[in-house]
Amino acid sequence: MMSIALAEAPAFPTLAPPLTLRLRQETRDLHDRIEANARFARLMAPDLTIAEYRLLVARLHGHHAPLEAALDAMAHRLPACLSLHRRLNRRAALMADLRALGFPPAEIAALPRCEPHAVRSVEQALGALYVLEGSTLGGQLIARHLHATLGIDATSGAAHVVPHGAETGTLWRDFRLALDEGAAAAQFDPDAVVAAARRAFDALDRWVAAG
Repeated sequence: MMSIALAEAPAFPTLAPPLTLRLRQETRDLHDRIEANARFARLMAPDLTIAEYRLLVARLHGHHAPLEAALDAMAHRLPACLSLHRRLNRRAALMADLRALGFPPAEIAALPRCEPHAVRSVEQALGALYVLEGSTLGGQLIARHLHATLGIDATSGAAHVVPHGAETGTLWRDFRLALDEGAAAAQFDPDAVVAAARRAFDALDRWVAAG
């Protein structure tokens, strides 16, 4: 009788994991690859040189400026709760950093940039934002290291390192909540967001390594 009862018990649907958990798990290999990227790895080296740092900032500008522009163009299709006007501030910060690090205007204008990023859907935008927003989390540690090794801070070449300042934790929590609630409400395709985040990680890694 017990075996019959168990066999006839109704099956309960398996709940999908939160999207942010999937993103963390399914992009871990690419996240690890970026951390192993020689240029990013050197950022925390005790013998980091100002020349190495200047080159990294120039490469990040070449990646982030066109990506933020593409995301800005998608703002009208993204949830207002994301507060993109508070998030898309790395272009300005990187420009300020380049000037503080001694790049003249003509040289900044001539810096190479990534090919325009394909951000044509909500999912592509959210995947790219996941990479950008996640990169802010270790900013305070990096900022302290840069000050200790190179003597620079937010006013002298490291403004982009902690672009959200005291709002970093709040903005990250709000972003994760928007992703999880939006996915649960079927507002977008979670699989496509994961795929877009993987492409965004790969693009950043390849761009920084190539220059």
